Amino acid sequence: MDMKLYPDSLRQKILIGYIAGAMLVFAFALLSWNNLNTQQQIVSSGETVSSLFDTTLEIRRFEKNYFLYRTSADYEELRAYIDQAQELLDKPELSLFMTPEAIYSLKENLRVYGVLLGEDTSGPASMGNPTLEAMIREKGKEIVTTGEQISANRVEINRQSLDSAKRNLLTGIGLLLVAVFAGGFIFSRKAVRPLSVLEKHMVRITAGEFSLIPYKFKDREFVSLKAAFNKMLLELHERQEYLVESEKYAALGTLVFGVAHELNNPLANISTSAQILREEIDEGDIKYQKELLEQISEETGRARHIVSSVLNYSRSKERMTFQLKDAVEETVRLIKAEVPANIVLQIDIPEGLTVYADRQKIQQVIINLVKNAIDAIEGEGRVRVLALKLDEKNVEIVIIDNGAGMEQEKLDKIFDPFFTSKKEGYGLGLFIVHNVVTEYGGTINVDSYPGKGTTFNIVLPMKES
Repeated sequence: MDMKLYPDSLRQKILIGYIAGAMLVFAFALLSWNNLNTQQQIVSSGETVSSLFDTTLEIRRFEKNYFLYRTSADYEELRAYIDQAQELLDKPELSLFMTPEAIYSLKENLRVYGVLLGEDTSGPASMGNPTLEAMIREKGKEIVTTGEQISANRVEINRQSLDSAKRNLLTGIGLLLVAVFAGGFIFSRKAVRPLSVLEKHMVRITAGEFSLIPYKFKDREFVSLKAAFNKMLLELHERQEYLVESEKYAALGTLVFGVAHELNNPLANISTSAQILREEIDEGDIKYQKELLEQISEETGRARHIVSSVLNYSRSKERMTFQLKDAVEETVRLIKAEVPANIVLQIDIPEGLTVYADRQKIQQVIINLVKNAIDAIEGEGRVRVLALKLDEKNVEIVIIDNGAGMEQEKLDKIFDPFFTSKKEGYGLGLFIVHNVVTEYGGTINVDSYPGKGTTFNIVLPMKES
């Protein structure tokens, strides 16, 4: 595998981190093993020191017995302990607690001690040579003093070794903790933070916001993922725009059906009047003929008004201030052919209320909400469209139905794209409503209770701010 000094792949960084962590754990284990091995050596050497110290004490004890009782048995025991001490001094473990000079000095003292002891040729129960005895006692005292010093050195070295082992252990634990926190920090920056960015954008997508990811990633995997993610977002945005247009044309189709129904009456009246006029043309009743022509003119104007309403709806326009009552009544008139006979559609909007927005889009909002209200009613029911002046700047539109209502779980999702409780449709109607209202600086809220109906409250600006 091609490993760069500063790899641009998260996988390589994780591998390097894993190897570094394994090496650190191995170093810590090696350090701990070394500490344990040192302690084992000190304990083993300490046994030799203890034996040497005990031997010097035995030498001193049998020395006192010998000079007190002058028995051959005490003499032989004393010589045996001197030889045992000499053998212990030849063991290499003592180098941990004694310098070579101290070992040589103790060996020399034992040698001199043995020589002096050999010069004491006094028999049992004799008084002996006081001067020689004093010299032997002095050397014995030096040997015991040296043994005590060695034993004290062992205790001190044991303490120092334990302190060193503790320091090494704490140092190793500290390094491991530092490595863990450093690794966690690096992993958080290199993996957790980018994943958090992606997660936040996914949440935005569920809310209908298809903004691209602006975060600049450094690792190759996240760079590729970002490119794929942004490409997916662009495709989703294009598909959403297509579906929104489909929803718009579906609403336009509803209007066309209403227009066909509305045009049928004036066209039938025009046809009837024209037929009567053709039959009465030779009668010479000019007054009646003028009445027929007037009816044809009125019905033609009515048809022209209906067609104009559809053209106004289908034509995209800029924001403008328009009369809310006219726009709503015109919209309702065009869709009333789809209102079942068992549902009463009531309009209560006072004169003079205006809205500053795109008229066609607000009409689309009314169409979507009224159709949803109608679909929510099973059997007889009523849909009311109300409006009132909220303050000097805003107008409130209220659409109320006494249909099936919705649970809170559905209420929390009704403005999400592609969410629908119907068997047909894309689930974009209320999403479009929400986007249109917020686009023009308004707000929309909904209250609903199962079995009691639903109320939509829309607040829009009355004029340009």
